[in-house]
Amino acid sequence: MTHGFWEQLKKPFSVLAPMADVTDVAFRSVVAQCGRPDVFYTEFVSAHGLAAAGRQRLLLDLALTDSDHPIVAQFFGTKPEHLYEAGKLARELGFDGVDINMGCPDRTIMKQGAGAALMKTPELAADLIHALRDGSSSASRRIPVAVKTRLGLYSTNETDAWLEVILHAKPDVLVVHGRTVKEASKVAAHWDIIGRAAAMAHDGEVLCVGNGDIVNASQGVALCAQWGTDGFMVGRGIFQNPWLFSAHGESEHTPHKRLHLLLTHTNAWMRQWGGVKSFDFMKKFYKVYVSGWPGAANLRAQLMEQKGAEQVRAIVTEYLQKGTPTATAR
Repeated sequence: MTHGFWEQLKKPFSVLAPMADVTDVAFRSVVAQCGRPDVFYTEFVSAHGLAAAGRQRLLLDLALTDSDHPIVAQFFGTKPEHLYEAGKLARELGFDGVDINMGCPDRTIMKQGAGAALMKTPELAADLIHALRDGSSSASRRIPVAVKTRLGLYSTNETDAWLEVILHAKPDVLVVHGRTVKEASKVAAHWDIIGRAAAMAHDGEVLCVGNGDIVNASQGVALCAQWGTDGFMVGRGIFQNPWLFSAHGESEHTPHKRLHLLLTHTNAWMRQWGGVKSFDFMKKFYKVYVSGWPGAANLRAQLMEQKGAEQVRAIVTEYLQKGTPTATAR
């Protein structure tokens, strides 16, 4: 079984997780400057929305640049015909792969029967995988299909039966977040069960990516070696360290460097979202950049009060001109 671009990657490979209102084209450009992962994901996008009147707005979530490749477009939904069209669109837009979200625990998503709620309808889940694969394939080009999921809804006793459903549908890649929906992020990720999932996937000639509690690349590599996954995915860890995937990911970075990165990100965000999204979506990133040195909390509080990019640029520029602390921050 061929897995498209995935099988060309050196193992263990690194992946930045899809995160709503986070992994857009602006943030990906910042991570690429810091040191990119082997694979990027988009934010997850509603396949139903792409088939509705709001399609043009959602297409902004699927914006990509040359520096993004290889990149996977992630979708959620409950209608096979919508997933088919989403896969076709991703292929036409030039994405390297597609993914269907079967693990999101957000109540709004689950009320639609999508995300982790698909664990309640395994036959539909299989149909969606088939539809996405059909849509992402043509006579001239087939892009690989991944499925991102959790260990179960309420208990890890559900894991094997659920994964058998997914693997029987023959995706190219299985991405496993090592917790149940009920556990949320309250417990440590069950990497031993991720290891069991990897063994199941490999038996079916499917690649497996583990996700959960990874805060640096060396830890991800070690977990892959210990539990037999082909790669690792990082989510919240990128908020602690935008340089996580780089060769200097565990080095310390000066406030000066962090603040220049904040300005770069703010400018990129404005180019993509200015006049479309509230600036509040950008401000939530400021904790990523403004923390870890004396006075950082006060500066961050000041930035959070601002209504737009122009005021933020002025405050940060003035702060830099005064001279930033010499202390470094991780």
